[in-house]
Amino acid sequence: MQTKLIFKLAIRFLNSKRYGALAKFISMASTTGIGVGVCALIIGLSAMNGFEYELNNRVLSLIPGGQITSYNKQGFDDIDKALKDVVKAEGVEAAAPVITLNGAFNEGTQFVPAMVLGIDPVKEKDVIALERFMDCKTEALNSNDDNNNVILGYGIAKKLGLKKGSTINLSSVDSSNASSDLGSMVVHPFTVVGFFKTGGQIDHNFAFISLDKAKEISNLQEANTIHLKVSDMLQASDIAYYAVAKLDESAQSSSWIDTQGKLYHDINMIRQIMYLAMVLVIAVACFNIVSNLIMAVSEKRHEIAILMTMGAKRSLIVKAFTTMGVLSALKGCFYGGVAGAIIAQFIPYITANFKNWFGIELLNEDVYFINFVPSRLMLSDVLIVVGCAIVMSFIASIYPAFRASKINPALELNL
Repeated sequence: MQTKLIFKLAIRFLNSKRYGALAKFISMASTTGIGVGVCALIIGLSAMNGFEYELNNRVLSLIPGGQITSYNKQGFDDIDKALKDVVKAEGVEAAAPVITLNGAFNEGTQFVPAMVLGIDPVKEKDVIALERFMDCKTEALNSNDDNNNVILGYGIAKKLGLKKGSTINLSSVDSSNASSDLGSMVVHPFTVVGFFKTGGQIDHNFAFISLDKAKEISNLQEANTIHLKVSDMLQASDIAYYAVAKLDESAQSSSWIDTQGKLYHDINMIRQIMYLAMVLVIAVACFNIVSNLIMAVSEKRHEIAILMTMGAKRSLIVKAFTTMGVLSALKGCFYGGVAGAIIAQFIPYITANFKNWFGIELLNEDVYFINFVPSRLMLSDVLIVVGCAIVMSFIASIYPAFRASKINPALELNL
């Protein structure tokens, strides 16, 4: 019964027609401030979730969790035994042999540098999700004819104007003709059998050829690198380190954290900054609630005195005005939450077409791993933002509410 009365009083005070113009403006400003803050923070956190999702879904799908590189310039002595040994390490789910080459593709006078990976088409699929971004099967690298096949990143193909079936040349260092640790350049023709497209920087830097062809180009006896699929990407460095300990030959370990970890940490750091901004923005909006309630108390002194003479306890007055402040915040949270959720859903579409509409490129795919602002709305973020706004508005409402309960009915009614 008392709870019902508290809500009735709070709603009556909140919607009172006797509110002055300044009080109405401050009330609207406090509600709008909380709404804008909630909306902005939901959009910002959704964008951070989107970047993290795209990092995992795109970049880390084509980058192994861990990597082991042999100290032997000719590659691992026994690659089959090495693969079996590393898979025994805790946290390693799969392993694949790889040869990494640095070279440049050219078509006519156009040259594009690239990192060329010689892979086992079957085993590499167990480590990284290649075919999800390819328009062909990785088995296309193992040709039955004399052609040397290559699968190019879409960015490389676009720069060179290539299509399937095109012939290009790969220039690389011939280590067999080394003199004073320097190798002469050799050129190998390749036939383009497919492309992969992630929508990011990887498309401009990587290409895949068969492991046997990579051995021929590099003059290595065996693969010099092992790619690892790990069970926990955040523990990839430790897993790769312990996997090296299982080998009988010398090698060094590395992980995706060494190459892409800075980006991952930046995303998490920005997320923390967003939470800090959330507290500050909503705190500023809550100051308007304090001002609004103080003005409401000043205008409702006579009504408060009447309620007290009718038997209303001071605790009832405190609860009514506190509820009034929370209801004001709930109104802002509702409109801000709905607006933020709707806008967050359309951010990828809007930013992807920003250049077509306004001629402004928000994200350059040659620099960033995607060319649009991703968004992934999570219920937990919405609840945290709204919950924080409500808690802070409750705290801001306590002082004005206690001030209302200190009114002297006899003094007010005798004026």
